[in-house]
Amino acid sequence: MSTPEHAKLTEPLRTVTAVFGGVLLLAVAATVVFTVVGTGSVGGFGNTAVCVTRPGAAYGGGLPSHFGVAARPGTTLSLNGMLQACAAHPTGIQRVLYTLMSLPSALVWAGVLFLLWRVIREAGRDGPFRAHIAVTMRRLGWLIIAGSLAVSAVQGFALDELLNTMLVAQDHFGDLITAPVTGLLPVPVLAGAALLTFARIIRLGADMDDEIKGTV
Repeated sequence: MSTPEHAKLTEPLRTVTAVFGGVLLLAVAATVVFTVVGTGSVGGFGNTAVCVTRPGAAYGGGLPSHFGVAARPGTTLSLNGMLQACAAHPTGIQRVLYTLMSLPSALVWAGVLFLLWRVIREAGRDGPFRAHIAVTMRRLGWLIIAGSLAVSAVQGFALDELLNTMLVAQDHFGDLITAPVTGLLPVPVLAGAALLTFARIIRLGADMDDEIKGTV
C-alpha cells in the first residue's frame, strides 16, 4: 500500500499519467466502436478511405499534374497547400502501410505509460530509493530513445511505400536516413537521457540506503 508521504512524491506525474492513460483507453474504445458501426477504421482497416499527404513540400495554385506527379488507378489527388493522395478502396498492402504509419507510435507510448505507472506505483509503495525502481526507470529511458528511433524509421518507410503505391513518380517521398534522427531530436533523446541519469542516481541512493541500514 502506498503511503501519503510517498504518494505526494509522484505528483503531478501521477495525475498526468492517469489522464493520458484514460485518454488512450477512450480513444481505443471509440475507434473500435466506430469501426464496428462502419464509420471508422482501426489503423487502415475499416470502411474508410486511406489518405496521405506528401511531406516536405508546399504548393500554390494549379493542378497536381503540374508538379510532376500523377495518380495511379484508384487514387485521387487534391491540392490545398499540400498534395494529398486518397485511395477510396485501398488494397490490403495499402492498409498495412497506413497502419504502420500510426500503430508503432501508439504502441511505444502505451509502453511508456505502462512503465510510468509502474514507477509511480513502486515509488508510492516502497519509497523512491529502491533498486527495482531504478531498473524500471532505466527501461523507460531506453524505450523512449529506441522506440522513437524505430517509430520514425518505420513511419518513414511506410509513408514512402504508400505514396509510391498511389502516385506515378520516380521519387522517394520519405527520407529514410534523416527521419529517424529527426524523430529522436530533441525531446525523446533528452527525456531518455534524463531518465537514464535519474536511474543511476536512484540506484546510488538505494545502495547508500542499504549501507546505512546495514550499519544500524
